[in-house]
Amino acid sequence: MTRLRKWVGVAVIGLVLLAVLAAALLPSLVNLERYRSLLAQRIGRMVGREVTLGALRVSLWQGIGAEATGVQVSQAPGFGSEPFLTAEAMRVRVQFLPLLQGQVKVASAVLDRPRIRLVHAQDGRWSVDDLFKSHPVPPPARPPVEGARPGKAPLLAGFVLSEVSVRSGEIVLMELGQPATVALTLADVDLTLRQESPTEPIDLRSRARLGGVASGQIEATARIVPGDKEGVGLDASIFLKEVEFKTWSAPGREGPMLSGPISGEVRVTGPLARPAFSGTLDLKAAALRIGEAFQKPAGEDARITFQGEREDPGVRFTKLAVVCRDTTVDGTLQIPDLKTPRVTFTATSPRVILDRLMAPPKQAWLFPGEAWAAAREREIPKARESGLNAQGRLSIGELKYRGLTWGAVSAEIRYQGGLLQLPEIQADFMKGRLVAKSEVDFRPKTPRVSLSARLEKVATEPLVKALAVGSWKLTSDLSSENQVEFVGLTLPDILGSASGGGSIQLGPGHLTDYLPLDRLAEVVIPVLAAQGVRVRLNEFEKLTGTYTVENGILRTKDVTLTKAEGTVTASGALGLLDSSLNFDVVAKLGRATVEAKLAGTTAQPIVIPKLGRLQRKIEGELDKAMPGGQSQGLKDLFKGLFGR
Repeated sequence: MTRLRKWVGVAVIGLVLLAVLAAALLPSLVNLERYRSLLAQRIGRMVGREVTLGALRVSLWQGIGAEATGVQVSQAPGFGSEPFLTAEAMRVRVQFLPLLQGQVKVASAVLDRPRIRLVHAQDGRWSVDDLFKSHPVPPPARPPVEGARPGKAPLLAGFVLSEVSVRSGEIVLMELGQPATVALTLADVDLTLRQESPTEPIDLRSRARLGGVASGQIEATARIVPGDKEGVGLDASIFLKEVEFKTWSAPGREGPMLSGPISGEVRVTGPLARPAFSGTLDLKAAALRIGEAFQKPAGEDARITFQGEREDPGVRFTKLAVVCRDTTVDGTLQIPDLKTPRVTFTATSPRVILDRLMAPPKQAWLFPGEAWAAAREREIPKARESGLNAQGRLSIGELKYRGLTWGAVSAEIRYQGGLLQLPEIQADFMKGRLVAKSEVDFRPKTPRVSLSARLEKVATEPLVKALAVGSWKLTSDLSSENQVEFVGLTLPDILGSASGGGSIQLGPGHLTDYLPLDRLAEVVIPVLAAQGVRVRLNEFEKLTGTYTVENGILRTKDVTLTKAEGTVTASGALGLLDSSLNFDVVAKLGRATVEAKLAGTTAQPIVIPKLGRLQRKIEGELDKAMPGGQSQGLKDLFKGLFGR
């Protein structure tokens, strides 16, 4: 027994020494250079691409394997001349036992510092689509023990790779025909891919640092499943950590639209051709700006939650929720064809307070007159039209902005090529009703707007207060029909460029602390009182009128204030930018008629009485007392006093 153990020990030691000697000497004895071209051609036929290999060498350490340097795989036809993949080295280990059965089963493959270039074409194709198709390969020397399962096809063109690892890699994603400066780069890529057999799922784990047009970290886990009729399946989770896209900015001098990092998670499941997806993007750490109207500083809560599915050739979001501060908007979104940016959507929110979403206004509602002249200088010829086409409906339970409140807001929205149309807007407004339609042309730098609106029984007191047009109060109900066009979205632009007209009706009601009316009353009421008529001009049963507006001037011929005692009518013009007044007023109350000129401004009104018949009687008496034109000097004096 002792002798047997001794011989067994010697045999084991001999085998070990032989294995060590083989591992040390075989790489130098086996010359793979003569097989390099043959091996490259065989791999190329398997993947359907031209493959180039550098120096080859064999190794027996940690299993049977080989190493190739200078690996290169060509790009798919039509996607450019730059290689699809380059790597400093590729190390491959094969399993020993399958070799005894005539199979070559790769235990692991490691790519050192690979650079992969993924290109996306405008027709939706990717430069890797062909790698997921079967390619004819030479038949194996012996049939494999494990055949493909019915209804399933091997992934990656039949490669049997138990494990693939990528170390310090780089993946570049870019659009075909676009410059490299707008490409998205995944740098420092570490990736592990495992597959037990050609028909089993591929498990993938990766993480990388974003570069190029973005920064931050991205991690992913995925399972790729061989497909049947539905094709290749996917179950993946992608995690974004402090990702910032550097190119998300608006043109001109307005600054970035999105600055700062975002984080989130995206889940993708189902057939690769029609996957379902869901996820959440956290925008709290990012600052967001949309034009000059909306700004969200960094640090304020904001997030986007979505859920949907791919519907070839488009995509559908069955759930889309946007949360910003205390405002939530829920909706749906559908893009029927990704090649043509056409969108259909619905959006609902129980409550929106625009004061918390909009940027603080630089000035109040009313601006100085110089503002319109400056605004016109900024206008430039029409910009290039956008290809986006969107249509949908917006519903808001309660909308508030600077003291104004709209309830049960419903609007149909259409947008195409820079033209925004709202063919139907309805809302409860200031205890009344608003029905309107509008069109906004964003193609010029300064937007052009047309608006038709009908107001029904709107409470005027909160409306005047919210507009901040003065300290006066108007208590009444307003109904009106208005149709106007203007350029710009700020009040000086609107007032200075508005053209159109409409009609108004108020009543019953009263107007207090309105200086032009108070000055008019100081002149008219004493004259009426002298004729036995006592009246208060600031109270009325009804006020009606029509108006036109052009180049910042509002004109009217028939504003009529109706009282039990009679009427007060006015015709003339109001300067919307400088608040200038130029009105002729006629008060017919009781048996008295009083005429006056209203001039100056709304802040400093001037009322000049026009005594009419009394003036002419005095002029006649002067002619009698001072014949021969001697009375002309006194007549001119009286004209100044009477405003004639």
